[in-house]
Amino acid sequence: MNEILENIKGIEDQIEGALWSLEVHDEIEKALEAYQDAESKLTALVLPLEHPAYAEQQRVLAYCLMRESNLLRQMDKPEEAFALSERELTAARLSDDEITLARSLMSNGANHIVARDIDKGLKLLEEARALFENGSSTDHQQGLGWYWILQADLVNAGIVEKTPAEVIEFANRALEILRPIENWPGVARAYAARAKAHESTGNQDAAAKDRKEQQLYERKVEAGEKL
Repeated sequence: MNEILENIKGIEDQIEGALWSLEVHDEIEKALEAYQDAESKLTALVLPLEHPAYAEQQRVLAYCLMRESNLLRQMDKPEEAFALSERELTAARLSDDEITLARSLMSNGANHIVARDIDKGLKLLEEARALFENGSSTDHQQGLGWYWILQADLVNAGIVEKTPAEVIEFANRALEILRPIENWPGVARAYAARAKAHESTGNQDAAAKDRKEQQLYERKVEAGEKL
C-alpha cells in the first residue's frame, strides 16, 4: 500500500515538474510528452475500486488528463482535448476529492464551450464555482480566481457575449483572490484579460498600464516565483 502511494506521489511530482519547468515556459510539446508518460504510468497501476489507493490514483489521473487536455486545446486539437476531458471528469468523480472534481468540471466546461455546446459548458462552470466557493483553502481560492479568469477570457475571445465592463469586473475579482495567495500565473492572466477589455474600448492608457503589470508577473513566473 505505502509503496503504491509513494509511486503515485512520484508521478504527481513528475506532472508538477513538467508544469513549472516546461508548460509555463511554453514548451508545449515537451510538456505534453511528460504528461502522457505520467498518464501511462498511472494507468499501468491496475487497481480495483476497493483498493485503498484507488481514489488517490484517480485524483492524480484526473489532474494529469486536465493538463493534457489544456495543452491539446492550445494546440488546436479540440476533439482530442474533449475526449481527454471526459475521461478526466470520470476520474475526478471517482477520486472523491472536492477540489479535483471542481477543477475537472471547469476544464470539462471549457471544452464544451470550445465545442460550441455553450449552455452545457456554462452550467458545468457554475457547478465548479459552487464547489470552489464551498471552502476557504488556498486550492479553493485558486480555483475560484481561475474561474473568473476563464469567464473574462471567454468574453474576450468572442465566445460569450458580455460587455468590456463585465470583463474588467471579472478580472478585478480574479486579482482580488489571486494576488494575496501569490498565484502569479493567474495574476498575469487577469491583467492580460483586463488589458484586452480596455483596448476594446479604446482606453489605451489603462491597457498599457495593465500590460506592464502582466509583464511584471510573467517575469515572476519565469524566475520561478510560484506557489
